[in-house]
Amino acid sequence: MTENQELLDLAQKVLDDLTTRGLTLAIAESCTGGLASSVLTDFDGSSDVLLYSIVAYTSEAKEEFLGIPSYVLRDFGTISIECAKLMAEGVLEYDADIGLATTGVIGESIEDKLKGTVFIAVAVAGQKTFAKELVLDPKKSRHELKVEIVIDLFNSLFTAIESVY
Repeated sequence: MTENQELLDLAQKVLDDLTTRGLTLAIAESCTGGLASSVLTDFDGSSDVLLYSIVAYTSEAKEEFLGIPSYVLRDFGTISIECAKLMAEGVLEYDADIGLATTGVIGESIEDKLKGTVFIAVAVAGQKTFAKELVLDPKKSRHELKVEIVIDLFNSLFTAIESVY
């Protein structure tokens, strides 16, 4: 099975699982550039689950649209576990049950972070936010890294909802 097929299969599973549970989803993406949202909307019925998504690529967008405090961006950076958590929590502000977030480096190193340094987060309303760092192969292409990140994000979503619901 190719990585792209694995991603499509996982996206279908996300939609099926959340539909069965009656849960909704919102996504804040940075380094994945909307791939998580895009792959979910490849399937009929995605609008029953995915309420909205935002690609917040700059620190200004993270601050303005997701409510990330400027001190977090200044002290920890946009590529940090703290920022990922707040991004996932930020999209919960508009009535979604679950918020997902990605932030990281898939191109040139920035903020003293190397290519392949990524943070993902899953926020479940009323629960503690789950977040983790991924250290991915910097030799992979941007697209390969994005696919790998979203696969990990969806798998982390399953882990989070299994522990809560």
